[in-house]
Amino acid sequence: MPQPTLTWRYVYGIISTDAPVIFEVGSIDGSRDVYTVGEGNLAVVTSEVAQTSFSGLGRAEAIQFLSAHQRVLETVRRDYAVLPIKFGTVLPDEARLRALLRHGAGMFRDTLATYASKEQYEVVVLWDVGKVIQQIATDERIVAVKQQVAQLPPEQLEAGRMLVGQLVHAALQERRRAIATEILAVLRDLPEDTIENPLMDDTMVSNLALLIDEARTAELDERLNTLDAQFAGTLQIRCVGPLPAYSFATLEVQPPPAEAVEAARVSLGLEPTTSATAIKGAYRRLAALAHPDHNPGSAVAGAEMEDLTAAYKLLTAVAHAQAPVEAGNDWVCHLDREAIEGTLLISLRRQEVAL
Repeated sequence: MPQPTLTWRYVYGIISTDAPVIFEVGSIDGSRDVYTVGEGNLAVVTSEVAQTSFSGLGRAEAIQFLSAHQRVLETVRRDYAVLPIKFGTVLPDEARLRALLRHGAGMFRDTLATYASKEQYEVVVLWDVGKVIQQIATDERIVAVKQQVAQLPPEQLEAGRMLVGQLVHAALQERRRAIATEILAVLRDLPEDTIENPLMDDTMVSNLALLIDEARTAELDERLNTLDAQFAGTLQIRCVGPLPAYSFATLEVQPPPAEAVEAARVSLGLEPTTSATAIKGAYRRLAALAHPDHNPGSAVAGAEMEDLTAAYKLLTAVAHAQAPVEAGNDWVCHLDREAIEGTLLISLRRQEVAL
């Protein structure tokens, strides 16, 4: 008799709805339903998946999965404001999805409200780098250096050519910065937030993620047309959107590192079952002993203080992740391995670097 395949839950994002939804879109692996698991008026967009990790993939495979992840979010965004979850996030079961919704409910509602009427647009500006280099090569300063290099003895020619290359490269970068500044000047007052993403190669002049209110998205075409006219069609301007606000607000959801939690617990002298107040008290007591001000002759006091602070921050994050929904000033925290594996750390990040 064949053994059943163990399935986990791949998570795409959070939406606000109290009704179950099935979306007409292919899942991360293309073979499962994409649906919601709800708790109150929040829901996780999810699908079953056989693999538990999307790390260590080759570039081509990673891009394939990332494209599927984004395609799901873009489909969801047609009907719902969506808070994206970081690509590759997998949780073991629906119970853990509901726990995620309970513990992050306040953050999720606030963030969804903030971005409900916002859309992301990605604007990439390209130029013909070969033509630009040809233009730079006719600059009087470059021409003068070339003429001087041509008169050098043979043993100095290579160094001279390298100097010319460095001057051309510097001029190229200077021109790129100048154009990028003009682009931002034209767009500046339109988006509510802007991220300048890294340039992938020399053909790129600018690579921007823009967060724009839905009421002003029609203005983006006008601004891009202004840029095209301003540069007399010498730039290629590509715009993709509207998209969910991936770059500006993406959730990271992950269990704490069990070994690091155990090391932090031991360093603060805590029992496996403790409390939020006890974590703070242990840190304050040990920090008072280890602080460099109290150990002026110690060569390691600063490092010890840093280690204690890192341990305190990690255990405090775990404590807040375990806090009851209606937590007061103190609550019980469980730092044993089983409890840690059932705990989820939730954070909201800007994602400024893409594959």
